[in-house]
Parts: sequence; C-alpha cells; structure tokens
Amino acid sequence: MLKAGLTVGLATGLSLLIGRLGVGNESIIMVFLLGVLFTAVLTSSKGWAIGIALISALLFSFLFMKPFYSFFVYNTNDLMLLVFFLTTGIVSGTITSRLQREMNLASENERTTKTMYRIASGFLSASGKESVVKKAEALVQEYAGLRCTIHLDLRKPSKAGKGFEINGGSGTLGILEILHGEPDEQQLLIVQAVCTQLGIALERETLVADREKIRLAMEREQQRGMLLRSIAHDLRSPLTALSGAGNLLAGNYHALSDSERRKLASDISEEIVWLTDLVENILSMTRISERKLLLHKQDEVIDDVIGEAVKHTERLLGDRHFEVKLPDEVVTAPMDGKLIAQVIINLLENAARHTPPESSIRLAVEAGKCLTVSVADTGDGIPAAIRGSLFERFVAQEKEIADGRRGLGLGLSICKAIVEAHGGEIFVTDNSPKGSIFTFTLPTEEYYEQQADDSCHRG
Repeated sequence: MLKAGLTVGLATGLSLLIGRLGVGNESIIMVFLLGVLFTAVLTSSKGWAIGIALISALLFSFLFMKPFYSFFVYNTNDLMLLVFFLTTGIVSGTITSRLQREMNLASENERTTKTMYRIASGFLSASGKESVVKKAEALVQEYAGLRCTIHLDLRKPSKAGKGFEINGGSGTLGILEILHGEPDEQQLLIVQAVCTQLGIALERETLVADREKIRLAMEREQQRGMLLRSIAHDLRSPLTALSGAGNLLAGNYHALSDSERRKLASDISEEIVWLTDLVENILSMTRISERKLLLHKQDEVIDDVIGEAVKHTERLLGDRHFEVKLPDEVVTAPMDGKLIAQVIINLLENAARHTPPESSIRLAVEAGKCLTVSVADTGDGIPAAIRGSLFERFVAQEKEIADGRRGLGLGLSICKAIVEAHGGEIFVTDNSPKGSIFTFTLPTEEYYEQQADDSCHRG
C-alpha cells in the first residue's frame, strides 16, 4: 500500500509540474502509465497494478480534463484517451506483475537449487557413518535453522519432536528427528533433501565397507595361496636333502668313514634347524596377521639376547668372518627377549644366505637413549627393484643365493612387525663399499624416564 501510494503520488506531482509547462494531455497520461508499471514492479501484484490504473484514470480526469476538478468528460477525444489509458494500464500492469512474479520465482528456485547443491556436495567430504550423520545434522542447522538428531537404530522420535524417515535402497535406514519447532514449507524441503542425501551417503558407506571386506578376503585368500605354494616349494629341498642324507647314512653306515658320517649328521642337523626357523617364522607371521602378537616385556641384558641369537646361527655362518661389537658397560632395555632374539636371528640368517663364504658379517650394538642394533654384510646389496618393498611379506630376491635356499620372504616383515611393536624402527642402508646394513632401534629405560619428545626413529 505504501509503495503504491508513493508511486501514484510521485506520478501526480510530476504530471502537475509538466502540465504547468504546457505539455499536452497525451504526454501527461504517459506519466501515469509509468506509475502503473512501477507499481506492478514494486508490488508484484496484479490487483495493486489495476487499482492504481483506476486511481490514475480518476486523477487524470479530475486534474487535467475539462471541466477541471470534476469527473465529467465532454470531449470525445478525452474519453477515448482515458479508455485507452485504462486498457493499456490494466494490460501492462497485469503482464508486468506476472513477469515480476516469474522473476521472483526463478530467483527463489535458483537459491533453492544452490542450497540443494551445497547439501549434496556437503556429503562428499564425509566418510564413515558417524561423520556422515554429524554432517547431516550440521546441514539441517545451517540451511534450515533447525536443531535435529538422527537415529540409525530406527527408534521412534520423542513426542515433542517430528520424525522424517531416512530411506535407502534396502529400506528405512533411520529417522531424522526435529527437536524444536515446526518446519515451514522451505525448511521442510531442505530437511527432506538432507534425508535423501543422507540415505544415499549411508548406502555408499555400506557399499564401501562391503567392498573393503571383499577386498580383504580376496587378499587373505591370495596370501594364503601364496604362502602354501611357497611352503611347498621351500620345504621340498630340505626334505629331499634330509631323506637323501638319512638313507645314505642308514644304508651305508659301515662303509662310510667317521668324517663322512659326521658330515652327514651335521647336514641333517643344519637342515632341521633351517626347517625349525622356517616353521617359527610362519607361526610368527600367523600371529601377526591375526593381531595376536603379545609382548612380554622385561628388562633384558642385550649381551644375553645377542649371545642367544649368535649361538642359534653359528652353524649357518660357517666360514664367514663374523665380528660382534658390544658396549663396554652392561646395557639393559625393556623388551621381549625371545622376539628380539628372533629379529637378530632373521637378520643374521639373511646376511649369511646372501653373502658368499669367507665374506664378512658384523653385528654391532650401540647404547644411548635408544638401543641401536645393526647387522652389516659384504654381499651384493639390495636390488633397486625390491628396496621399496623390502619389509613387506613374500618379498625375496630372485637370483641365486649362497646356501641355495630361496626362503619365503617373511623374515624381514616379521622383524619389522616385532620392532615396531616395541616402539622402534627398522631400516636398511648401503654398506660402503659393498653390501648392506640392516639396523633397528629400541627405546631404553632412559627414554621412557625422560619422556622425550623425539622417538627412536630416523630424523
């Protein structure tokens, strides 16, 4: 009403002004027509546009048509002018108001479309059911201004709230409950859009979880098959050697000399030790895969752990030049002594298998805030093709090795799992001028007492 009143008032004042300047009625009536159009634009109402057209016709007749200040019309031309004005004003006002409504509707639809897009894209960055649900509640709060809670257990909403079903391809997935207030039409549209997108996101999370389960099952099956093939392949050689040595010893015992019998017995013992280590590695990897690797930590003297590992591998080291360097003082560290000994055994066996006889192997221990144990060899080093995946399962060199046994490729992955379970790190570097150095670190009691910010890792 205020907009219409101001518009017709301005049109009347402007008409009076230009009328005093001697402008004809044909031009003055165009000013009133502009007032009708402005009214239609400002109010977006056909009724107000028609009403202002009628009022403008009366004002024009009263102020500008002879006789002045009356509503009588004596001149036929003035009457036709007035009729044409009314017709034009009503038609143009109606069309203008309709166009204005269409523009407002288009603008509202644009805002709604942008809101729907933001709601749909808001779920793209969320992963995990809990994160998706929190995102949905935040979107309802942001775009609808309503507080809500989402129940995925299909619980009915409280009496004070209003519930909206969250549907997916498999049926109803949950309920979105508005905690306070009654949503209007626009808010209802936003809430329903959030429910739809939330249902799609929840279905997506279910599909992703199912796909991940299938992938893990296929990976486990593939690793199981690889493990069985590797075991069958690697057990064939030592079992054949044991069978041959046993048959030779049993069938020709008296014909063999003492040194030959001793050599056969030594070979049998070495093969049995190798088989024992193989089975131990397989069992360790099984426990690691099933997350059943339990640490029994206690303060262990590193000299004793090193001695146990060296004693276990001295036959495999053979004629190689083996050197052990230990700290001058007695060093203890919290560890599972049996598992750390297994790490050292695996590293020594790995060095022995990949170095020729009469080569050098060096085992060194350095004490400090972190205990550092390294095994250096003078073999051919680590091929570049497997350096990046050296500590993964089933990674083994394809070329011939010193003792003829290829191995399962489990030893280093087991070492990594054990060392990391102790809070340390294992890595490999080049041994200048030839060979490799495998090093692992373990936190000492001093590290735990100081609660240092830096860990026992490189860098």
